[in-house]
Amino acid sequence: MRGASSCIHFVSRLDTNMSPPVPPASPDPPAAGATSAAPPATRPRVTWTAALVVAAALVAALGVVPYVHYRLTHSLTDDAFVESHLTHLGAQTPGLITRVLVEERDAVKAGQLLAEIDPEPHRRAVDLAAAKRAKAEGELTLERSTWERLEKEHPRRVAAAKADLAFAEAGVSQAKTELEVVRVDVDKAVREAEAAVASAKASLVKADEDATRYERLFKEASVPKVKWEDAVKARAAADADVQTAEAKLDRATSNRRKVAIAEQAVAVASSRRDKAAEELRLTELGRLTVEEAGLKVKVLEREVDQAKRNEASVRTQLEYCRVVAPFDGIVVKRYRNPGDHAPLGSPVLSLYDPDLVYVTAYLEEDRLAGVSPGNAAVLKLDAFRQPLAGRVVWVGQATGANFALVPRDVSSGEFTKVPQRVPVRILPDRDERWGDLRPGLSVSVVIDHGAGDREWAATQAERLRARGERGQGPLPTAGTGGGP
Repeated sequence: MRGASSCIHFVSRLDTNMSPPVPPASPDPPAAGATSAAPPATRPRVTWTAALVVAAALVAALGVVPYVHYRLTHSLTDDAFVESHLTHLGAQTPGLITRVLVEERDAVKAGQLLAEIDPEPHRRAVDLAAAKRAKAEGELTLERSTWERLEKEHPRRVAAAKADLAFAEAGVSQAKTELEVVRVDVDKAVREAEAAVASAKASLVKADEDATRYERLFKEASVPKVKWEDAVKARAAADADVQTAEAKLDRATSNRRKVAIAEQAVAVASSRRDKAAEELRLTELGRLTVEEAGLKVKVLEREVDQAKRNEASVRTQLEYCRVVAPFDGIVVKRYRNPGDHAPLGSPVLSLYDPDLVYVTAYLEEDRLAGVSPGNAAVLKLDAFRQPLAGRVVWVGQATGANFALVPRDVSSGEFTKVPQRVPVRILPDRDERWGDLRPGLSVSVVIDHGAGDREWAATQAERLRARGERGQGPLPTAGTGGGP
C-alpha cells in the first residue's frame, strides 16, 4: 500500500510538472502580400508522450517491485481450513438407543451422560456373572476349609499312626518275651515232672522188690509180719508217688498249650504291628490328599478370578451402555435417535474441544521455502471482516498424496507432474472471536518467511498434543466433571 500511494503521489507531481505551457498571445496577422510563416514545431507533443511513458513505467515499477518482494517473502494459499480434533463417540456395545440427552450445538462437560443404550440385557448378564462368581467363591471357601482341616489333621494322624505302630511293636516284643518265658517254664516243668516220674518209678520198683522179698522172708519166718506190712505199705506209697509224678507230668505236658497260646499271641501282635505299619504308610500317603486339596483350592481360585473377570467384563459392557463426554466440548453432529439400533462401533455423536482449534494450510511444495515453525501468519476468513493473526506450529512431514484413498500409479510410464501440498498447522491468536471459529471454515493464509521460533512452536505443539490426549484414559462416569 505504501508503494501504491508513493506511485500516486509521484504521478500527481509528474502531471503538474509535465503539463503543457500556456502559449503566448498571438501576434497581429501579417499584412497582405507578406510571406507566410513556417509551420509550428512538433517537439512539445513528443516530449509529452515520452513523459507519459516514463511516468507509466515508474508507476508500474513502484507497484510491481513491492508486490514481487511481498510474494518472495511470504507464502500464500487459499487451501486452508479451520480444524479441530473431532471425536466420534461410538457405541462400544451394540443395542437399542433409549435416550439421547443432547442436541447439536450443545456444550457438554467431561463425564456428562450424552446418550444411553438399553442396559437391561447387560444387567441380566451382570446378575448371572455375579451369581457364578458367588458360587465359585462358595466352592472355594468350602474347599479351602477342607484343605486347612486336612493340613491340621494330617500331622496328628501321622503321629497317632506312629504311636500305634510303636505300641504294636511293643506288644510283639512283649508277646515274644512271654512266649520265651512260657516255653522255658513249660520245658522245665516237663523235665522236672519226667524226672519225678522216673524217680517215682524207680522207688516203686525198689519198694516192689522190698515188698516181695519181705513177703518171702515173712513166709519163711525170717522177718516179722510188721516188716512185711511196712514193705507193702512202702510199695503202695511208691505206687502212689508214681501216679502223682505221672499226674504232674501230664499237667506239665499240658502246659505246652501255653506255648502255643503265647505263639498265637506273638502272631496276633505281629499282625497288629503289620496293620499299624500299613496304617502309618497310608496315613503318610494322606499328604497326597492334602496336596490334592491344595491343588483344588488353586483351581477354584483361578475359577473365582475368571468369574470376577467375567463379571468385570459384563459390568464394563453395562458401563458401555452410557455414552459419556470424554472432555469438555461442543456437540456438532447427532447421528442416532431414541429407538435406533446402534451397531458396535457406529457413531452416535460427534463433538470437539473448542479450546483445541487450529488452522491447517496446505502449501504447495515450491512455497515451503522460508516457512518455519514460529513464523507469523495472517488468517483471512470469509466469516470475519478483519483477519486473524496466528503463528506456525509445525510443518508436516509428508504430503497429502501419501494418504489418498487411491494412490497414484505411475508404473505405466504415463506421468504428469503435479505440485504436491504439505500440511502446515497454524495456531490462531486468541481474541474475542475465538468462540466463533468453527471446524470446516475456509481460510486464506499468508505466512511470513523467516527463521521462526522453534522453542515457542515446540511448546505449543506439546500443549496441543496434551490437549488432544484428553479422554483417552479410563471411562469417566457421570458427575466426575473435567475440564481443560
